This record gives sequence, C-alpha cells and structure tokens, in this order.
Amino acid sequence: MDILRFIAGLSAAAIAAFPFSVQSAGVERSVTADIKSAKAAVLVESSTGKALCGLNENARMPIASVTKIMTLLIAAEAVESGELRFTDTAVCSEHANSMDGSVIWLETGEEMSVADLAKSIVIASANDACVMLAEHIAGSEAAFVEKMNERAEELGMSNTHFANCVGYDDDDHYSSARDIAVMAAELRKYSYYDEFLMTRLDSVRTGTSRETQLLNTNKLITSYSGITGLKTGTTDAAGCCFCGTAKRGNMELTAVVLGCSSDSDRFDAARNLLDFGFDGYERVTPRPDVAELTAIPVKGGIKTDADTRFTGVSELILPKGSGAKIRYHYSRAESIEAPVEKGQVLGFVTMEIDGDVIGNAKIVSAEEVPELDLGRCLGYVFGALISF
Repeated sequence: MDILRFIAGLSAAAIAAFPFSVQSAGVERSVTADIKSAKAAVLVESSTGKALCGLNENARMPIASVTKIMTLLIAAEAVESGELRFTDTAVCSEHANSMDGSVIWLETGEEMSVADLAKSIVIASANDACVMLAEHIAGSEAAFVEKMNERAEELGMSNTHFANCVGYDDDDHYSSARDIAVMAAELRKYSYYDEFLMTRLDSVRTGTSRETQLLNTNKLITSYSGITGLKTGTTDAAGCCFCGTAKRGNMELTAVVLGCSSDSDRFDAARNLLDFGFDGYERVTPRPDVAELTAIPVKGGIKTDADTRFTGVSELILPKGSGAKIRYHYSRAESIEAPVEKGQVLGFVTMEIDGDVIGNAKIVSAEEVPELDLGRCLGYVFGALISF
C-alpha cells in the first residue's frame, strides 16, 4: 500500500504521533573554528539549537561562574511570572555575607534592591549578591539550587548538576558546553538584563561612602561586532570559561568555551567560534511553492475536496549560499475518505540540497470536511425543497 494513502487514512491523533524532522545536518562545512585552547567548546545557533561545530561538547566539566546563567534565568522567570520585582528589597544573610571571591562586600542585614543585585551579578559576577538574590527568591540557597536542577532537567540538560548557585568548585557541580548553550539561549529570551550585559563599568551604593564599582569581565562587549552577552567564569578546577552570545542580522549565535588556560585564550576561542558561524552560515526560511497547494479530493464528504496549506516549515541554518540550492519535492494523497479534520496530514514536502535531505514540512488540510451521512443528506434535500 502506498505510504501516503496509508498515512492519509489515519486519525489525526495517530498522525500527531509520527515524528517529523524539521531540520537536518545533511549539509555541513568541512572546516571548523580554531578552539584548540579549550578543553570543551560548542557553537550553536540560538533559535534552532543547531550546533555548528564543537569539541567534547557533552563532556561534564566544572563551569565556574558560568553557573550564574541559570541563577539569572530563574530570577528572570520569576520576574516574568510576577513572583519577583526588580523594585523588591532583599536582606543580606550571614550566609550571603560569608561568600568569597568576586563580591560587592554585602554586610549582614544590609538591604539592596533586586535590580542592584542583578546588576552586580551580571556585570561583576558578585557571589554575595548571587546568594542574596537566591535566598530572597527561594528562602535559602539550597532551595534555590533545587530550582536550578529542576529547571535544568526541564530544559533537557542531561549533563548538568548544580551544587551551589555561584559556581564554586564541587565534585557534584558540573555542566557541559552543549547544556550551557541551552540555558544561555533560554536566558536570551528575556531582555531584563540587556543593559547590564552591555555595561562595561557601573557601581552600586552610588554616592555613598561604600560605593562599589562593578567591572564587566566580558571583554568582547567592547571589541566584537554584534555581541549581546553573556558570562565569564574562572576557578582553579574550571580554568577560564566563557559563554558569549552575539547577533548579526537575523542570526544569533552562542559560543561556549570551557577549560582554557588563560583569559585571552577563552576570548580568542570564543571570537573564532563566532566568526566561524557568522562568516560561514546563514539563516534561511524555506519557501515551498504555494502553487503546489492543490485541493485533495474527498470521498463521502459534504465537500468534494479539501483545501490544503503548509505547516512545520522551520527556518534552517545552512552554509552561506546554500539557500538558493534548495530543491523541494512534493508528495500528497491522491484522495482522502471523509471525515477530514482541519490540520490532518495529507502530504509532505521534502527539502534537499545536492541529494541530502535538510528538512521536511507537512501538507495539511486547511479545513474540516464532515462525512456526508444520511441525516445531512436529508437536511440538504429538505433545504432544497424549501428554497424551491
């Protein structure tokens, strides 16, 4: 039996269970970026999640303060849901006060707005501000870390586990380059931190005797075209790490480098990754021919055919110049038995470049076509008699 005829006869529920690929790695470049200074790295197009190149991208590794991407994501989602406001005031606990490393010297009992805490975390990676914010949101750092791990699981970050909210070295605290790219893309959906991410120098407690300067350690914000963020991290176990995001035109990329031996190495590797992506790839919107959307004959329906439309036409990330090479192949059911549900799959579009499948889309019914049963037949006859 022809597979399309078989599929067209299935119920809508059954159709929904079929997996459909919307993107393929069939077209790839044969070169890669220079990332030899990193122990692990990946370059991902943010909106599609497509990895363009990588090194040990799924290896579990310490990630230092890159951890704070998840801390900031939890906070952003709390603001989005209305559970948290940037105007809220938090109070520093003894635990937050005890943090070392990068800090803004919060004192036990000191009050600070959520906005200033977020600014301190984003710009200066302040550990005490990070714990203070976590405690304000969840009651304790431990409870907040539970939220972090739950969110990581929801995002499919299978090579990640958090033991604290700041990124201190711990055998039970790790992530992977690929997982970091996932949480970075999720954070970039929110614009709350955009100003802070691009701020080189600022301060908190401004105008007081305890004014504290905040210096952004992301050196690419002043030197890389299109940079939008995001987070550095350095510890003895993790080495020098960096997750950088940049956008040019309609494409945003996330570059993650872990385990570099120096500050300059991490930024050079990230720059190489981003250059590789922007120079070599483009975001393409497939455009199947609407002339192929012919009506499909319907047997036993109140209409003799069903209009169709495309669905599942997803944007693709392809080597530059490949978009013009896409060839579209259409296949559809010759006819369909009523009833037909709106959105029912009636055919497919396969997209290829040089014989490699790079994506698929569906041809679906644009309307519902009920079955023509006895009751409807009698109703039509009765209506015709009255109008006559």
